Order: sequence, then C-alpha cells, then structure tokens
Amino acid sequence: MKVNPNMSILIVDDDKDIINYIKTLLRKHGFRNIHTAVNGVIALDYIEQSFIDNKKVDMILADWKMPELDGIHFLDYLKRNEDFSDIPFLMVTSDSDRLHVVEAINHGVSQYLIKPFDERGLINKISDVLKRKSA
Repeated sequence: MKVNPNMSILIVDDDKDIINYIKTLLRKHGFRNIHTAVNGVIALDYIEQSFIDNKKVDMILADWKMPELDGIHFLDYLKRNEDFSDIPFLMVTSDSDRLHVVEAINHGVSQYLIKPFDERGLINKISDVLKRKSA
C-alpha cells in the first residue's frame, strides 16, 4: 500500500490501549498525521474545527460503542453533512453481530473491522478504503 504520510487520520475510541495500538500500527506503515478522540462528540468538534482551518480529515477509524455519541450516530451525522459525507469511515468494533454489520453498511460505512484484529487485518481494510476512494 502506498502511503501519503500527510494524510490526516482520526482514531475515535474510548479505549486508550486500542488508540495506542492503532497509532503504533499506522506509524509503522508510514502514516504520520494521526489524531485521536475518546468519543464521537470530541471527534465531531475536531472534524468541524479541522474543516474551518482547511485541514480536512482524510479518514476516520471509529469504535461503535462509545459514551456520549456512539459510532453509528457519529457516522450518521457525517453522512448527513455534505462537508463531511465523503470522509472514508472504518468502523473498528468488537461487535460482530451480523445485523450490526448490515446496519453499518446501510448507514454508509466504508469498511468494518472486528476486534480483536491484527496488523494485517487493519492495514488490509485501510488499503481497501483508500483504493475505493481513489477509484
């Protein structure tokens, strides 16, 4: 996978260990512009401010189950907002319920990755999302 190190990636998860794990894997693969939020409310604030500052977020990796604003409602907000609807969204969650996967797809998720995952699984999903975006 060819990496643009300036690509802005936002990781949204209430588990700091997961955030650190994903950051480590992304850095290992050349990504340098990585930001984090512990829930959807903080993530929305970050995305909106980044947009105002003309530093748009290029990809989001978010958990489903988070306090204050969960991943599916966070995704809904982004998809309803024309400024953010095209941001690729990778749902990274422990929820493997088939109905939830279908629900996420119906809400416009770009990819779905089930925890626990390994480096290869994460990078393959990101690569798939990036290929779709450039197509």
